[in-house]
Amino acid sequence: MDSSTLKSHSPYKRGADWGAWFGIYLSVLFFVTSYSVSSPVCALIGLLMIIGVPPCIYFMLRKSYVSDNGTTIFSSLWMEGISIFFFGGLIASIVAMIYMRWIDPTFFDSRIDTLIDMYSSMDMQQAQDAADMLTAARDQKLLPKPIELTVDMLWLIVFSGSILSMLISWLVQLTKVAPRVHNQKK
Repeated sequence: MDSSTLKSHSPYKRGADWGAWFGIYLSVLFFVTSYSVSSPVCALIGLLMIIGVPPCIYFMLRKSYVSDNGTTIFSSLWMEGISIFFFGGLIASIVAMIYMRWIDPTFFDSRIDTLIDMYSSMDMQQAQDAADMLTAARDQKLLPKPIELTVDMLWLIVFSGSILSMLISWLVQLTKVAPRVHNQKK
């Protein structure tokens, strides 16, 4: 996204544009964290990607702030951040739903089975209790369906993104933007 595109749009439009890219990031994060239970490499990549969310959002909001020559008000930056998380989360939720519903319908059940096996192999009483609870929930068909998981995922992304965007919007405005000097021919 170039500066002229950023300058001409509302925070909602900017958030939607950045949200498309952020949705790809969150979709990759979904797959990486989903397989982190069975792969230490995925766990490390997932952790790094989670840590990378605030700098990524800072970059996006700062680019908008600079393109507006440092005149963007706090609430506009905050709304842009919320929009980034909403549209990005929407994309990631749709990707997760399609994957869990049609591509790998056993995805969630296999993750629960892996967790039950992991907790059962531990010697701690709390782990055994967690394994028993998950087994009972699975056997009684009390586990959430893919659509419920994806809606919850979207709510989590938007809520946590709203709080994070508030903090990052404040940080973006801490560093002032040098005024642009326009060259005029005489």
